[in-house]
Amino acid sequence: MTSINRSSGARRAIRRGIPATILLYGAVTVATILSLLPTVWVMVSSFKTAAQINSGEGFWPAPATLQGYIDAFTQIHLQEYILNSLIYAVGGTAGALVVAFLAAYPLARFHFLGKGFLNATFALALAIPLVGLATPVFFIIRELGLFDSKGGLVVLYAALQFPFTFVVLRSFLQTIPPELEEAAIMDGAGYFTLLRRVILPLSRPAIATVSVVAFVQIWNEFFFANLLTVSSENQNVQLALAAFKSQFGFNITGALAGATIIMLVPIALFLILQRQVIEGLTAGAVKS
Repeated sequence: MTSINRSSGARRAIRRGIPATILLYGAVTVATILSLLPTVWVMVSSFKTAAQINSGEGFWPAPATLQGYIDAFTQIHLQEYILNSLIYAVGGTAGALVVAFLAAYPLARFHFLGKGFLNATFALALAIPLVGLATPVFFIIRELGLFDSKGGLVVLYAALQFPFTFVVLRSFLQTIPPELEEAAIMDGAGYFTLLRRVILPLSRPAIATVSVVAFVQIWNEFFFANLLTVSSENQNVQLALAAFKSQFGFNITGALAGATIIMLVPIALFLILQRQVIEGLTAGAVKS
């Protein structure tokens, strides 16, 4: 009798929870659609004619045209700005990863005087507003002779992405069992051999996570690129996209095509590394 009452009570609890579950999933679905709708509209509209976009008739292109993409690559040479952004994003991400990895491991494993101060300093750097760095960064880059150069932006982006990269890598490295390192040391592995053969392979999920975040942030960066570059040879895709208004005039299809291309690069990167990114985000959440 008791078991029957328990099972019937469980069924009633499940039935009471069904409406709440439906409501929750419904809200999530609506929020997802609303957040994706502008992106989908931009991508779909990039294949429309200017007349159809201005008239607002229909969601799907009729007829579909590639003229916007042709204009983006022939009139303002978008491919040159894409190459610049790739140099900045890849170089800045790689620089931040190398420096942060070499700094995160000893601060995660060793005990020495000033360790807490360094950890706090690197972490507090995340709280500094980027706009507040504009004036000192401008004068430092100019004094170093790196103004309006690709090297200057790569160094700056690596420095800007260092605090976040360091915090994530240090947190992940603390979850690696020290027994693995002890076994490698007993086998004769030196410090850098230990990093390269043991720690680095185990840190791939965290590295993938910070790589995607840093790459996307640098790819979408506008403020410092506008502040520190003058010539079109060193400008990134965000500045090119902002110039569509003056370059194209009323050619809205070219602007939408350029925006679509710019959005597809970080989306493709995340899709390629999504498994590693999810592993990196959930690492350490559950301890064995």
